[in-house]
Amino acid sequence: MKIMRLLAGTLALALAAPALADDPGVFKIPGTDSTIKFYGYVQLDTTLDLSGRPNDYEGNDWATDLPGIAPDKCPAGASAAACSDIYLQKQKSPQLYMTARTSRFGLTTSTPSDWGPVTVKLEGDFNAPNHYQGETYTNSVIFRLRQAYGQIGGFLVGQTWSTFLDLGAYPDNVDFNGPGTIALVRNPMFRYTFGLADGMTLALAAENAPASREGGPNFQTIPNVVAAFNYAGGWGHVNLRGVTQTYNRAITDSAGNYTDTTAKNVTVVGFAASGDVKVAGDTLVWQFAGGPGIGRYMYNANNTPFWMFNAAGDMKPITMYGVHAGYTHVWNKTVRSNLIAAYSWFTDPKIDGVPADDSMQKDFTQVFVNSFWTFSKTAELGLEYAWGQWNSFTGNNTPKLTGTENRVNATLHYNFY
Repeated sequence: MKIMRLLAGTLALALAAPALADDPGVFKIPGTDSTIKFYGYVQLDTTLDLSGRPNDYEGNDWATDLPGIAPDKCPAGASAAACSDIYLQKQKSPQLYMTARTSRFGLTTSTPSDWGPVTVKLEGDFNAPNHYQGETYTNSVIFRLRQAYGQIGGFLVGQTWSTFLDLGAYPDNVDFNGPGTIALVRNPMFRYTFGLADGMTLALAAENAPASREGGPNFQTIPNVVAAFNYAGGWGHVNLRGVTQTYNRAITDSAGNYTDTTAKNVTVVGFAASGDVKVAGDTLVWQFAGGPGIGRYMYNANNTPFWMFNAAGDMKPITMYGVHAGYTHVWNKTVRSNLIAAYSWFTDPKIDGVPADDSMQKDFTQVFVNSFWTFSKTAELGLEYAWGQWNSFTGNNTPKLTGTENRVNATLHYNFY
């Protein structure tokens, strides 16, 4: 509530201040040298799943989560409980979900200094996991922090999108997540961006390094280090980047007591190349990314460990690659359409010579087809069909499992101004 009162007071102050004629939406804060801009939108998202969906929309993810789709048929030897879960996902179709939880607001300020303008950004939405009330009661949703940072020149400190994400190569999706090849990571960080020759920049960042995904005896002791080179012109842009992650394994005994917290370090390096190309009035976006232990920076890895352990206790990172492309065709000033395709895959993570079996997903194929209609200056309607399918490994003579998604996405988006 304190946050809401603060934002309400800030908005009231901004509205009372005179707007700058040459910069719509920006207001001078009375009695200061600072300007402020309040922005945001209200959005209604609707999904219709035609072949099953993950069960826990309130606590997990309601947008496309292909790894969370159950197998199309019950695995051989699976428990009754596992088959019951598949029944809930696959047989109870179609399934409809509507939410306004992606609605967001934010503000930015700018204050002159001897070092140049000091910019501050604070942004949030209501898309946090919510088991407390959600759709069962009053459709209450939980506010979450998206971005919070300050910047002076090329130096940024705070939380924003990872430097390993190229937003300029993000496909134009109706779906809130988009293809699972994307690094959907916002990180606390220190980042400096150097201006090089015309159209060229180099960003270097030290970003928050998480422990194991679900907690446990694996941890990191130094930040993730990311470097990103960007070259842009009227034709489009190219972005080349890499990330290092250093993991440490804390050794435990059979009772779970820590016996060695410094052993078994491993450092992994991931990479990505991406960009966009202008084609007359249309746009083509593309990306290829991958590397060992890269799972945190590729959404389709969210159902698979980032590493495994051999009999000696050594950490063996799991390697994943992903590629996507999206083509935007502009029909006129108000209507555009997109065709998006993505494929991601794990290499066979043999541990002590034993190949992965059907308990681990192997590859993911996704296709999205959509159209957007901007029917007013501040409002837009989007409609999309999304198809996806994953396949499992087949080691140890296990049969291949397949999970299929068929979904219709719709969104109605209203900007504040």
